[in-house]
Amino acid sequence: MEGLAIRFKGFTLREKNVTAYLSMDRPSRRASLAYEGLHRQIADDMLPYMPGRTGGFRQRTRAANEAMIGSGRLYAGVGPMGAYLYRGTVMVDAATGRGPAVIPGVGPRFRRGAELVPGSRPLHYSAGGPAWFETAKAHHLQSWIARAQDTLDGR
Repeated sequence: MEGLAIRFKGFTLREKNVTAYLSMDRPSRRASLAYEGLHRQIADDMLPYMPGRTGGFRQRTRAANEAMIGSGRLYAGVGPMGAYLYRGTVMVDAATGRGPAVIPGVGPRFRRGAELVPGSRPLHYSAGGPAWFETAKAHHLQSWIARAQDTLDGR
């Protein structure tokens, strides 16, 4: 195509005697800010629904989410503890169908090498409950959308 030049970065389109330059810096920056803000808001809004007495599980999850900003991933809960608590059922040994044995002075422990599967008995939480991301989403989805839209619009 003679007379046509297209460049990217800021985006330039030139055809014959007309040159149009569109800078995507501002929309790109707003999109990045909206994404980071949404990530942080979701992580913060999950915290009240997460289980835990001491707050350590919540703090580890929050720290892991801060480290993941910009990656496209968000932790509902960190480590094997997060997956266990999120399911909301007591885990049992796949081979025996039993829970952990209680060792005096140590606490409950499964046999070495045991493969764990979710059992049928529900966990009892002192605070929070299972599937806390879904609970937070049900309560806060509209505010997440509105906040991201406000940031994209420059408000």
